[in-house]
Order: sequence, then C-alpha cells, then structure tokens
Amino acid sequence: MSESPNKELGWSVQVSLDTHEIRAGETVTATPKIIGADPEGFRFNYVWSLYDRWDEGFWDTTEHQFGGSITDTSWTFTFTEPGRYHLYIDAFDSLNNPQTVTAWVVVAGDNDFMRPPLPSEDAETVVAVNGVSEIFNIASEQFNSLKEYFIAFVRGEVAFKEFKALDDISFEVKRGEAFGLVGTNGSGKSTMLKIIAGVLEPSKGTCEVKGTIAPLIELGAGFDMELTAKENIYLNGALLGYKKEFIDSHFDQIVEFAELEGFMDMPLKNYSSGMVARIAFAIATVTEPDLLIVDETLSVGDFLFQQSARIASKSWLLQIMLRFFWFLTPLTWSNAFVTAPFGLRKVNSACLVL
Repeated sequence: MSESPNKELGWSVQVSLDTHEIRAGETVTATPKIIGADPEGFRFNYVWSLYDRWDEGFWDTTEHQFGGSITDTSWTFTFTEPGRYHLYIDAFDSLNNPQTVTAWVVVAGDNDFMRPPLPSEDAETVVAVNGVSEIFNIASEQFNSLKEYFIAFVRGEVAFKEFKALDDISFEVKRGEAFGLVGTNGSGKSTMLKIIAGVLEPSKGTCEVKGTIAPLIELGAGFDMELTAKENIYLNGALLGYKKEFIDSHFDQIVEFAELEGFMDMPLKNYSSGMVARIAFAIATVTEPDLLIVDETLSVGDFLFQQSARIASKSWLLQIMLRFFWFLTPLTWSNAFVTAPFGLRKVNSACLVL
C-alpha cells in the first residue's frame, strides 16, 4: 500500500491494488482511502502512464473519459499492452486541495515469464530452519605432518579459534514459494544452502526438509577427470541418486542440453571449465525436484549456455509452480532480490539478507 507524503493538509491518501502483476487483457482495481478526514465530498482522478512516458498513446486519465474528477472511490483498469505502468491517483478535498499517491503495475505478455503467486498461509512447510548456527574450528598454526600435530597435541599446544559462519538463523519456507538468500561474500549463503541440502550438519539448531532435492551448489563435484564425459554422466548421476535406467532414458536429453554431442568419449581432463559446467548442470537439472537449490551456478559457461540455463530454470517455475524452489542466483537475473550490508534481517516472505 502506498501513501501520499504531504501531511500539511491534515489528511492523506493511501491506495491499494488487488494485484501488482497481471497479463495483458486482465484488470487491476485501485482503491484509494482517505486518512485523517471524512471522505465525503472527495473527488478522484486516476492516471496511468506506460514506462512513465507522456507522449500520445502512452498515458490516459479518467478526466479524459468523464471530463473531470469522479467521486468513485475505486477504479478498474484493463491493460491491453504489456509493460510497466505507473498509476497516479489524485485526491481532491472539498476545497479542491490535491494530494497524489502512486503505484506500479507490471503487465506481462502471453509468453512472458511471471513469478508464481505467494503460497497461502496454510500451505505446507517444506523447509523449517530453527535456531541454526554453524561454527568452524580454524587451527591457529599449520602442521606439516601428523607427527608434528600429535606432538603439539600432547604438549597442549594445539589451539583452535572459532569462526561462526551462521548465528541463530530461523525461517520457514512454504511449498510453492521461491526464496532467495542475498549477502556479501563470506556472509554464510552457501553454508546455509549446504545445511539444507544435507551436506553439512548444523552446530546448533535444526533444519527439516520435505521432498526430493536437486542441489546445484558446486557444479562438477564428484567428477573423475580421468573418465570420459559419458562415464562421468553415469557417475555423477549415481551420486545425485539417479538409477542407471533413469540415466539411460535421459542420456540423449542431457547431452543435447549440454551441447557437447561430439565430445562424449573425451576424458574430462581435456574439457574446459565451461564444458564441465555444462555437463554438471545438464545432469543435475534432468529431473523435476521438489526442492531446487541454486548457488550462483547460472553464471557459468558462455553467454549462450547461461541463457539456456536461465530459460530452463524459468521453464521449471512455469511447469511446476506448486513445487518449491530455492534460488541463490546472481542479482543480475533475479531483480526481486536486493543487496544489503552485513547482518541478517527478513526483507519479505521470499528473501533473506545475510
């Protein structure tokens, strides 16, 4: 809900929209509310502007349609063209003093990607993190052999300092919700995802997860560089829990997505890092998991592969919106996520800043 900033008149106007994201041809209802005064006698004028442009064809008002402000305290707009629309609601009191409040509406085309709606309050909780802390012990000095370490240990000279990567983190994620972790380097994003994926055990607290998981945390982990790409597909697939029959039936799909049809019998040690990333991403994303964990892996490879990876991720979102997805993506792709300084705080129901 938005509110006009001018309080000198003793009243202000707020506006609420029934939705902020629609497809072309759908409607949005804007409802203003007068705060601090009797709304009797107030008049309203509703203005929309496409991309805040004011040349002909990019804006219109109810004054154009009715020849003046109207007394209706809500207005329903139908947007026929996709784009970002800026709504301006002008409110006039009985003395004709005006105040203005604004709001944005995003209108998507028929084939445009739209974020799935937020789940209902009674939706199933698929990730429950309660009081999770992760503490790593860092040796104060380096030992070159086990003998040196044992002697120092007997003498009581082995000392560790604690590094707290996560400190008392708690949150819940509902089924159907897209969730993001955002933070600076070293703030604990990957550590939190590894706990959710089951790679790490929390030092304190609990983390409960329901459903199958496809972790895209470290692409290429578990590959044997001496084996061929074909052999590594079966090896890495087995580590992710895929049966041989499943890999057999999806092998061509994996190779096609990785765009490495002519290199399957080449040892992985002869691959570039981008080619390894292609294979790893294609293997991990061949299935539709209940829980998809992505840790900055969409930034690997060349720009054509990055585009394919992002299209694939968006396709999952469109195909199985009732499932749950966990995103830790580069900020350049997911503009719903915002950066923030150190410290943990909840920004909204779909983002945590570490």
